[in-house]
Amino acid sequence: MPKKIDKTSKKNIANEKIYSIAKKMQLPIGLLPNIPHIEMNGNREVIVEGSKGVIDYDENTVSIDIGKMSMFFLGRNLTLKCLTHDSLIIEGFLVSIEFKGKGAP
Repeated sequence: MPKKIDKTSKKNIANEKIYSIAKKMQLPIGLLPNIPHIEMNGNREVIVEGSKGVIDYDENTVSIDIGKMSMFFLGRNLTLKCLTHDSLIIEGFLVSIEFKGKGAP
């Protein structure tokens, strides 16, 4: 009797196949689905496409969900200039950016 594969496993297998094909074709990784695209304009603005939502936000920190990880922006006078269902623009004086895997301390 063959093993049953759950939906998450099927999705992971499909993503790995897409990643492998894109790598062999030497395509930019930003073209792949479910991978956020991050663009910075100096330390005054950051554009994130492919975000899953804002976790926390105040004038000194912005935390966003990017799927398997979270991104944390630290700075001064941070504002969300634009927010859509899958992208955002943060303006202000950015000091640092951190990435943390889900479940990481």
